[in-house]
Amino acid sequence: MAEKSQTLSSISYVGLFISGACALAAAASGLGHRWGFWHFSAGFQIFKSASVIALISVAVSMAGGLFALRDASRLRTVCAALGIALGFTVAGFQYSHMQIARRVPKIHDITTDTRNPPAFQVVLARRKGAKNPPGYEGVRIARLQIKAYPDIKPVIFRVSKEEVFKRALDAARAMGWYVVSSKPTEGHIEAYDTTFWYGFVDDIVIRISSSNGSTRLDIRSKSRVGVGDIGANARRIRGFFEKLKLR
Repeated sequence: MAEKSQTLSSISYVGLFISGACALAAAASGLGHRWGFWHFSAGFQIFKSASVIALISVAVSMAGGLFALRDASRLRTVCAALGIALGFTVAGFQYSHMQIARRVPKIHDITTDTRNPPAFQVVLARRKGAKNPPGYEGVRIARLQIKAYPDIKPVIFRVSKEEVFKRALDAARAMGWYVVSSKPTEGHIEAYDTTFWYGFVDDIVIRISSSNGSTRLDIRSKSRVGVGDIGANARRIRGFFEKLKLR
């Protein structure tokens, strides 16, 4: 009986192995697309599959852990605990992404000026072949954005246009964006940002204008691919605003 119990407690090793494999698959799902091994849609499917199997690994680890506890096997108990934690982490990460996707609208173009959004110029050459066209879709996404991200608005400064331009350029670089164009006299900055996991490229344009002693800053961030962005462009703009506040 003791031998059988020890054999059953060894299931904790299996659970840890499966959850570890799921974690590696989840990580590879995005990095594989970033490195050009497969399309992002294949990466999404790998991630989803890994998340489902990760839940199975949790069940396997729990079963092994129960037997390991009965046998007072510290190593197998630890393996079971790690398998459970890792499995829940992978599945939880997928679940959190799904929840965010449900909360935010399926749009990929966010701007502080929905009536007259800043226009891309220099980055247009880099957007050749991009699934999403550079133009703004208009009223439809404007309504969705205003409802979902009411805080994304123009920023007004009581300093010169030149000073705001300098702050904006510094903030863009501090964000880690690759600045492709900066025109101080026109108050125009263009850049792009690459997401870490999947390597998605999003383009950014900043427009700075002055009137009646105040300076207005508008910014727009747009994904090159994908119907929705899971809130990435809005988070990027908010992060940029935070950098501006520090200066």
